[in-house]
Amino acid sequence: MADQNTTEPESISLIDLIATVWHQKWLVIIITAAAAVLSVLYSLSKPNIYTATSTLLPISGSTSALSQYAGLAAMAGVSLPGASSADPTVKIQAILNSRELATKVINELDLIPKLIKEPEKLKTISPLSAALQTFQKNVFSVSVDTKTSVIKVSAKTKDPELSARIVNTAIDLLQQDLANRVLTASGKNIVVLEQQATEQERKVRELQDKMTDYQKKNKLIAPQTQSQQGLDLYRSLIQQRITLEIQISSLENALSADNPKISQARAQVAAIQKQIEDFERTGGGIGPAMTETPKALFEYANMQAQLELATKIYGGLLSSIENLRLLDATEKVSVEVIDPAVPPEQKSEPARATICIVGTLAGGFVGLLLAFVRQALQQLIADPEVRAKFAKKRETNSL
Repeated sequence: MADQNTTEPESISLIDLIATVWHQKWLVIIITAAAAVLSVLYSLSKPNIYTATSTLLPISGSTSALSQYAGLAAMAGVSLPGASSADPTVKIQAILNSRELATKVINELDLIPKLIKEPEKLKTISPLSAALQTFQKNVFSVSVDTKTSVIKVSAKTKDPELSARIVNTAIDLLQQDLANRVLTASGKNIVVLEQQATEQERKVRELQDKMTDYQKKNKLIAPQTQSQQGLDLYRSLIQQRITLEIQISSLENALSADNPKISQARAQVAAIQKQIEDFERTGGGIGPAMTETPKALFEYANMQAQLELATKIYGGLLSSIENLRLLDATEKVSVEVIDPAVPPEQKSEPARATICIVGTLAGGFVGLLLAFVRQALQQLIADPEVRAKFAKKRETNSL
């Protein structure tokens, strides 16, 4: 029973803990007080930081804007494109966080001496690179509300006026960048298609001029109609000549060769033969010559086919340009400044009261921990068994 009682672990009561703290109260008080004083000194050594913030709202085209032109586009034979699925907030946030924009802000406001106290002592990196790191890590920040897409741009420095200038300068540069930057593939394609449309328009005009000159040269206005009319006239002349020749043959059988009727009929045959020869040579004034008619009609058909093809291509290019212009209008991005940055009147950092409270509490916890550690060491030193073990070890070492 005695052995069982000696092996049972000793329980530590709340009274024992309170007693330990009471015995070590000066240690806890001194450490807590020292931590409080150090916290106050640390908070007072930190300079005031002022944060200026501006609120932005992204603006881009939408399907509702395109729906206003859906009827007109359908009447014009233009298929209306859908709205872009790209989020304009992502583009704006990427530009604001870009190294290019940060470099422009630093150079425009001459921030290198303000961000780096002694830039001439830098050895491994350039002053601009060091200023960029400080600017993007400690000064400039961008946050986005995923629900409302509202963007907040902030800058924190020791100077409230400087904080506001940094934010407003960054927003001005952002708007310039959005105005100059081609963010959409549609904008680039429009330029290419406009060049192709101009070239195709020139080609159509050349083909039209060529066909006009050919029509004037060959007296072609309505080739199919003119060809049919020419054939009918030529056939009529042939029939008249044959009829007169038959009449002359009949008259020669009945009358003498010098009869006036025969002479008159032969004169008419000669006149008709002259008309036939003139028609075969010149086309009779209503088209090309009979020998040139097939070739002329063939060349005219080729030019007409080329003109029709070029006109269709030109029309397709114009339709594509209108499609891309409507699409480009929906993809262009801009920002609306809801709340411009103003110099803050109150500091945002440091929270001196919080620093003092947290430092004091941390000192108290450290004091309590040291109090319990000191009490445990004192109990170990006062334990006869521990002292006997150390005494035996010293005797062994002396031998």
